[in-house]
Amino acid sequence: MKLAENEERALKELREELFAKYPIIDIRLYGSKARGEGREDSDLDVMIEIPDYDRAMVAEIDDIIYRINLEHDVFISALVFGKDELEEGPMSESPIYKVIQSEGVPL
Repeated sequence: MKLAENEERALKELREELFAKYPIIDIRLYGSKARGEGREDSDLDVMIEIPDYDRAMVAEIDDIIYRINLEHDVFISALVFGKDELEEGPMSESPIYKVIQSEGVPL
């Protein structure tokens, strides 16, 4: 995995802020950047797992990501899942979740 300096700072800030404010279970980088195939203009694909899907919490997380994107000149694209969705719902069998499980890098 090869990230630019601003990308590393942005992901570090995201991780620290989310873990400080919310009951985060997992945060993983996946996609081209995680595979080391990202280009300069590639986004940072991130999966965030929370205990239960909560629209208000997801909206707050989106606001944090938006601010970090602006401050660090990056584009973090996040998928937020509730643990229940991943363990019991159809997301557990979705192709995107299987990719995240196989190539995702914990942050």
